[in-house]
Amino acid sequence: MYFWNSYPFIRLSIVLILGILGFEHFPKFWPQTLATLYTGIIILVALVLISNKLGFYKLRHLNGVVSLSIIFLIGGYITQIKHLSQNELFKADIIGFSGIIISPKTERTNYNRYVLELRHTLLKNGKILSSNGKIHLYIRKDSLVKDFQYGDHINAEGKYFELQKPSNPNEFNYKKYLRRQEIVAQAFVNTADVNLLKQTTPNVLIRWAYILKSKAIFVIDKNIPVERENGILKALLIGVKDHLDNEIKLAYSSAGAMHVLAVSGLHVGIIYMVIGLIFGFLKRIGNWGNFLFTSISLILIWFYALVTGLSPSVLRASTMFSLILISEAINRDSNIYNSLGLAAFILLLFNPYLIYSVGFQLSFAAVFGIVYLQPKFYQLIHPKYILFDKIWSITSVSIAAQLATFPLSAYYFHQFPTYFLISNIIVIPTSFIMLIGGLFMVLVDSIIPALGMLIGCILQKTLWLMNESIGYLQMLPNNIIEWIHLDQVELFLTYAIIVTFISALHNRSFPALAIASFLSCNLILWTVFTYEKQSHQNKLIFYKVSNGMAIDHISGHSSRLYVDDVLMNEIELLSYQINPSRLSQHLDPIAEDITPISNGYFVKKDVLRLGKIGPKRFVLFDSTTFHLNFNSMVETDIIYINNGAVKNLSWLQSQFNFELIVLGVNNSYTYSRKMKAQAEEIGLNLHSIREDGSFSIDL
Repeated sequence: MYFWNSYPFIRLSIVLILGILGFEHFPKFWPQTLATLYTGIIILVALVLISNKLGFYKLRHLNGVVSLSIIFLIGGYITQIKHLSQNELFKADIIGFSGIIISPKTERTNYNRYVLELRHTLLKNGKILSSNGKIHLYIRKDSLVKDFQYGDHINAEGKYFELQKPSNPNEFNYKKYLRRQEIVAQAFVNTADVNLLKQTTPNVLIRWAYILKSKAIFVIDKNIPVERENGILKALLIGVKDHLDNEIKLAYSSAGAMHVLAVSGLHVGIIYMVIGLIFGFLKRIGNWGNFLFTSISLILIWFYALVTGLSPSVLRASTMFSLILISEAINRDSNIYNSLGLAAFILLLFNPYLIYSVGFQLSFAAVFGIVYLQPKFYQLIHPKYILFDKIWSITSVSIAAQLATFPLSAYYFHQFPTYFLISNIIVIPTSFIMLIGGLFMVLVDSIIPALGMLIGCILQKTLWLMNESIGYLQMLPNNIIEWIHLDQVELFLTYAIIVTFISALHNRSFPALAIASFLSCNLILWTVFTYEKQSHQNKLIFYKVSNGMAIDHISGHSSRLYVDDVLMNEIELLSYQINPSRLSQHLDPIAEDITPISNGYFVKKDVLRLGKIGPKRFVLFDSTTFHLNFNSMVETDIIYINNGAVKNLSWLQSQFNFELIVLGVNNSYTYSRKMKAQAEEIGLNLHSIREDGSFSIDL
């Protein structure tokens, strides 16, 4: 209990997070949150008044419980507000809409993307509805293409669409991801369909940030013309990753250096470190010096945040470091952990959905790892020479950050870079040079263009060297461990083991070591239990894959994928849509286990294709069948229909004995709805993959 007294904001942040998660998972328990919240506050005020008479010590535990309960309810309430603000925007007869651009342009292959805050929606009957909510607006690149700016009030002809749920098991839920950024729809329009009504300035500070970001892009384009190095500096300095090709992303990801291409806490930390090196002496000359250091630090950190266009990751990191600076200025005895708790508490109060942000989770995990673990690792070795000491310092930071973030990285990205120590020795010092040099280049270019050009030349050469080094690491054998799967139980247990084991070593505590051992045994037992449970599975999974049929037969820990011939050359597409399901079941990724359903595997008879997958007999229809009649009932298990081949399910029922009808993706929505209505009317079991997504059958 006394331990927690030193970390009040960590305690409050944990309870706030529990409230957020409570509403997300059990929303029905929060029907009257505001009323309950007011009741809790009244009770707390009454308890405080009573405590003044009886003595606070006597009621301290009750006061604490009520206070934490209020924080818990606040967590649920702010999440409820965010949830309710995402009102239903979708109407069947939308023909136009208007709104305000609230983001700079993001370039895609064929479109420019903007975030649009809706104002009005135009319906087919001429009625105009007031709307609120954010959508992704995609404007096609064509001969008429023009750039819109933050604050432009535009109207567009066309319709916006609800984001689609994932179609296949364990596929990335893009709809949920965007909803947690308060984006609930998307629209695709041509340039000619978009008109500028007027220019407004919703937020002057944000507009300045976007102007400063545009200036930085202009300076980088001017002074670093080589495409690859240009794209790297834009990503590293201001977070613009539009010009990074897949080859570069793969190289940095494989080397464990992708974090330098996403502006985040690392970059703000570098700025903070440079400020400390240059202005750190101010903290040693009394209160005024400490105040001046804090003021300079805040100004420079937020200047960098403006250069990045106030990107969400830098905004979070800047807030975190600002709170740490202010806490240290107010109270020099403050601890970094409590400052981190305060930063998390404030950030989550403003946006509770940040708790689901991978960047948010990784940032706090990495900072905690660096603050807590790095000093312990650093003390293990004492190099005699300064160069080796600096290398060991960077290495110990990498080890601490990697250990703290590994479980999350494995959970979300399913991979581990084996050469991360070497890559970080290369990229961290280089990114230090790139960040400071890039900011200096942006600042001096308009004053002394020749100096800006010189700095750009130096940065380009340095970036070339870094890219070549990363490319070399990528070519080394076994550069990455892939296909790692952790479920939520394993994620929790892994973190619990790391924390308790390190605590046991640091405090030389046998009870902590016993707990770490107990948790390790539980992790092993859970893994064995999961593996054993999956060894008994036997099922068919029907996937929703564009332009074809894909069926996985899973038996124990082996699987075989059956696909249309048209999909045999679409391995990348199949991997993206099917591998997440296989990974979650500890199966191998798609490789050689693909069987085409034609080429003799399924026998073709007239317009039918007959075959067997596992124990289930299939009849496949993909061309018209109205002329067919059989002398006796055809026995089968599953009838799979494509291209609207069967016109009437009553005819199907009269010719076949079957268990299930499956409508593939190569059927129109109109046909699918018609067949579903017929099936319901005559009592047939039917599933439309196009409308309802993937499904599975236990065998």
